[in-house]
Amino acid sequence: CDEKPDCLDGSDENLCGPRTDPNRAENCDPEICRLPDCFCSPTSTKIPGALAPSDTPQMVMITFDDAVNSNNFDIYKRLFNGQRKNPNSCDIHGTFFVSHKYTNYSMVEELYRVGHEIATHSITHNND
Repeated sequence: CDEKPDCLDGSDENLCGPRTDPNRAENCDPEICRLPDCFCSPTSTKIPGALAPSDTPQMVMITFDDAVNSNNFDIYKRLFNGQRKNPNSCDIHGTFFVSHKYTNYSMVEELYRVGHEIATHSITHNND
């Protein structure tokens, strides 16, 4: 942080640290931020409702970016082979953020058919 606006948004560098980042979020106010719309956890370890960690459902989100095609479809079939289950005995599923370029839409339709979530990543994947 050299106190000079070096970023395109007119701010200083944002790699100064979480306490000095000029683009950091405001501190959470527990008097304003209330469930179910908001929850403050300054240490990221406080669980809503004062639940014990052992009584708190845990979730893992599996997501994939970009094209679905013959380069990765067999990997997805092996990963989601029906052998991995959630605690409720249902098969695990993923979310696929699909880009248009190089995508085989028949494979995307098959992923959707077996229960995966499909989302749009981009058409062009242009980083500009």
